[in-house]
Formats: sequence, C-alpha cells, structure tokens
Amino acid sequence: MFAPLAPSPEGMSPGAIACGLANACRFGGQTPRYYSVAQHSVLVALLAPDALDVQRYALLHDAEEAFGLPDLPTPMKPFFPQFVEAQERIGRMALDRYGVDPDLKRVVKPYDTLALAIEKRDLKEASEGYLHDLPAPPGWVRIRPLTPRPAERLFRAAMARVFGDGRPVDRGWLSAQAGFDLRGIG
Repeated sequence: MFAPLAPSPEGMSPGAIACGLANACRFGGQTPRYYSVAQHSVLVALLAPDALDVQRYALLHDAEEAFGLPDLPTPMKPFFPQFVEAQERIGRMALDRYGVDPDLKRVVKPYDTLALAIEKRDLKEASEGYLHDLPAPPGWVRIRPLTPRPAERLFRAAMARVFGDGRPVDRGWLSAQAGFDLRGIG
C-alpha cells in the first residue's frame, strides 16, 4: 500500500512504479486502444539522448502517476494546488530515491512533447481540434499499444537496462521488445 499524502521512498520499488504506470492510461482513457503511462515513459526514454542520466529522468518523469495521482490538464492545476503539491512531492521523492537530477526536466521536456506528437498521430483519431503546436512526429517509430501486463514488463525491462545494466534504451534494444514498430533497424 502507498499513502499519497504520506509517501515513503521505500514503497517506490521498480516493480511498484512499473505496475502503477502500466495501469495508468494516458489521455484519461480517451483512446481507441489502451495505452499506458509506462509505455509512454519508455517512448520518451527512446527519443531522449543515449545519456543515462537523461534516460533515467525520462523513465521516471511521470512516476507520481504510479501512485494514484494522475496528471491534470495544465489549465486545471491552479484550482487544485494541494493535489499539484502532492504530485510534485512524490515525483521529487522518486527522483531522489533513484539519484536522478530533477533539473533534467528541461532537457527531457522536448522529448516528452515529441512523444505526445507520436501519440497524437498513432492513437488519437479525432484530434484535429487540439494539440496544434506539436513537432512533426518522426516516421521511424510507431506505437503498438500494450495492455497493462506487457506494458509493465516493458517498463521493468527498461528500468533494469538503464538503472541496473547502465545501458541506454536504444532502437536496437527496443526493436526486440513489444510495443513499438521501429523502421530502419538492422
């Protein structure tokens, strides 16, 4: 059990983060097929540079969502300051537990935005009316949405690779995993 208002870093194991993010659906569940925050986080790591510190931040950039605190749309955040504060506290705690520099947010944000552009293209069939200012999504990667258990396995494998083995998530590694169609590999 994890208490969002009294968080403990001991409860933030890779398994707990993977399980929580795999069960958290992106876009509030408003996609034709289930797509998790866990799979999104692996995509952001793939898009980020091969630098391990940057990929570590990318994998954990939405860690607070693993513990029952889903993302709020930016226009709503001023109306829920205590919720936003709790999200930030849990996010910082996860970064601290894994020794990740919180200042890397500015480095990872463009890759998070690029992931959103890919997600819009691949997952949001009726999205012409919003998300206009996104970069062009690259053609070399396509999302194949995973259900929660495979998404959890993907995220755990990425955590083991980046944190445990000290190797980056790259196209070659990801091409052997479920969840993405990568072109130009091999």
